[in-house]
Amino acid sequence: LGDVYKRQADKVSISTAFTDSVDGEEWCELDTYIEGYGKFGVCYLTQEEKERLVENIASALGITSSYGLATVYEDEVNTTVLSKESVNGSVTIKAITQEPQTQYVYVNITVYNNIDCAVSYRELVEGMFDAMGIQGNVNMNLVGSIEGTLNSTEKNELADGLLDRLDAKVVAENRDSDIFTIYAYSKGAGSYITIGGSKINMNIAIGYDEEQDRTKVYLASPVNSLDY
Repeated sequence: LGDVYKRQADKVSISTAFTDSVDGEEWCELDTYIEGYGKFGVCYLTQEEKERLVENIASALGITSSYGLATVYEDEVNTTVLSKESVNGSVTIKAITQEPQTQYVYVNITVYNNIDCAVSYRELVEGMFDAMGIQGNVNMNLVGSIEGTLNSTEKNELADGLLDRLDAKVVAENRDSDIFTIYAYSKGAGSYITIGGSKINMNIAIGYDEEQDRTKVYLASPVNSLDY
């Protein structure tokens, strides 16, 4: 996806814009997913050092107790996993070693029924990555559910209203297929990536879950890292 750029700008209230894109009473769920992945470096780490690495990251995120630690060996990949779950969400942190000695870090923060925390959690993970010299991406994903399905007009009205609230300019879009998706750029939406010379820091997607009979609305920055 090209080089990753970090840039501070006037903050846009992304969570408020997302919440207001639909009548508040129509949302069934509003969840936050923060995913960070990056290269820690090329070095040898003992098992104890990898456990200390994920514990230090957890501490930076405010987690100091009641978590689980496990190590998974698969082919030539060794993964040390720290995880914590609660009724409000979960945190997963992985130290991934790919032979011979390349180290990667993965962080996932999931928060149920709360998107007001999304920007602060993204900035927390970005700051931690910068402080630890981890080179990679941090994606913020807001996911909302609406009962039933939306027709084409309703999808377009929702997306256009969201773009307008965030003062975002469309870079690329596909509104005609089952996968409704828009890539855009807003000066106030934080970190961005470049694709084909264009800045992108916002990804709107709308899909339908037949099993739940719910429409899923995604707003990600800079891009969606979830399945939809």
